[in-house]
Amino acid sequence: SSRTLESLFWCGVKRIAGLDGGSDDLRLGQEEWIPLLNDKDKSNISAAKAFRALIEGKTDDDMLRGSTSLMIIPKKYEFKVVENLITNFHAPDSTLMLLVSAFLGSGEKVQSVYEEAQDRDYKFLSYGDVCLFTRPRR
Repeated sequence: SSRTLESLFWCGVKRIAGLDGGSDDLRLGQEEWIPLLNDKDKSNISAAKAFRALIEGKTDDDMLRGSTSLMIIPKKYEFKVVENLITNFHAPDSTLMLLVSAFLGSGEKVQSVYEEAQDRDYKFLSYGDVCLFTRPRR
């Protein structure tokens, strides 16, 4: 999932910065990424480098495990890894709508897309139509 990939990125940044104690049990608090983002040395780490830091010294039989409280919301979180998002049309009050709004950069863009989908009789929720979003370039 998008949230998993973004969380793994920040866990890799924490590992590179020596902030995870070298534990194999990965953890990311809800806003733990903010100080990392504000540190120029840490915020410029590539996704590939962050992911490599997590698998360094691991064998094909080793597993990564952990937990995350990362909440991806508009105007607060900027995606570091995910560039495209394939998803269905979610309920307007769901946390998944927050993720899509953050991905597109604003709730207004999502509203526009959803209005277009309604005008074209797209199906919503779990068994509905699917859409592909590409992250706007900054």
